[in-house]
Amino acid sequence: PLDFSWPNFALIASVCSDQNGHSKCCRYINAVLAVSSAMYANTTGTLGVPSELADACIRNISDTFVSNGILPTAASFCGLGIKIQASYQCVGMTTILQMLQSPNFSDVTRNCATSLPDDVSCKRCLNSGLSYLRHLVGEQDNVTLNTCRDAAFVAFVSQGNISTLDTAGCFFSVQGLSALQVNISTSSPAGYPAPNISPSPFASQIPGEHVAEVPSNHHRSYKRVLFPAIGALVTGLSVTLLVVLILLIRRKCKELEKIEGINPLKVLSSCVTKGQEGTSTIFGRFSYAEMRRATRNFSTTLGGNDNATIFKGQLSNGSVVAIKRIESSPKQDQLAFCKEMEFLGRLHHRHLVGLKGYCLTKFERFQVYEYMENGSLKDHLHCNISRLMFHSHSMSYATSFVELCAEKHSSLCSVR
Repeated sequence: PLDFSWPNFALIASVCSDQNGHSKCCRYINAVLAVSSAMYANTTGTLGVPSELADACIRNISDTFVSNGILPTAASFCGLGIKIQASYQCVGMTTILQMLQSPNFSDVTRNCATSLPDDVSCKRCLNSGLSYLRHLVGEQDNVTLNTCRDAAFVAFVSQGNISTLDTAGCFFSVQGLSALQVNISTSSPAGYPAPNISPSPFASQIPGEHVAEVPSNHHRSYKRVLFPAIGALVTGLSVTLLVVLILLIRRKCKELEKIEGINPLKVLSSCVTKGQEGTSTIFGRFSYAEMRRATRNFSTTLGGNDNATIFKGQLSNGSVVAIKRIESSPKQDQLAFCKEMEFLGRLHHRHLVGLKGYCLTKFERFQVYEYMENGSLKDHLHCNISRLMFHSHSMSYATSFVELCAEKHSSLCSVR
């Protein structure tokens, strides 16, 4: 009762004549028998031919294959009638409706109902079918698994609106199965409506059967897309980090410019000039950071007044200096400050401290002098009366004062 007017026997005969193509030949024979059984099931609602007609049907199929150029040995090494059967009785189920209503078959329908043109969709369908068969038959022999796989194929394609040849190409890993290149599927047989079930994955390979693996071309195409994408991502991140770094550097430069407020080269050219006598004024220029570091963030105060504060500092070369910080406004004449330093730089006397350098910012001026370890002349000429009174504990106030002055400064202290 099976129709074999549609297969591409020339292709099948060519495949089966290849000594290294036995596995592929068996897949084609299995697919032809499964598709013809599905066509028969569309009119009868049964899974394959009746069991009483199975043996005669197998003989007829074998003769048909031989008459169409397929080697007679193909039927024997593929197990036609043993592994590849014409009657698809699966664990007691003999009809399409029983198969469709079996547990977990809805997963097969859900994952295989769409077209299977690509490897990803096909593999998802095959995996779903394998999961269904394992739940259905458990650890049965390969013949039972193969028969139930063919029964599941017949039941699935009988639901209508499904390409039988595309599904067979996925199930059995074959191409060019039909010589007519038409869709063989028809609507569901009368009295066997397909259940309204929502479309999940169909089976991969059953152990020991002649089913080839799904081609892995999609893995290669995936890598071809993935590697350029990773490269583009890394490049984009590198460019972004570079831009952020440039912006941070510019921001830091602007902050320093706000603090410094003046072009150091202009200041240097204004402040380092030659004196009227031809002698050069030699002093250095220090940065604001150097001033802050030398004074430990301006914490070593020695004294000062409303307009200036003097700090004790230590430069990077180890020399100890006195740093005078002068408050100023942005409108203060820079040239006047430079002329003052030029004048101070030309003064050299053994009783005068020398100017070692300067620091010029937008709101502050710094003058760096030699440090006097023992204090200034004023300190020696004018003792601190309040400190001396603190040490006095008796009525002889004048005596104690004179004794302390004499002890510390000998003849430099004078008392009225």
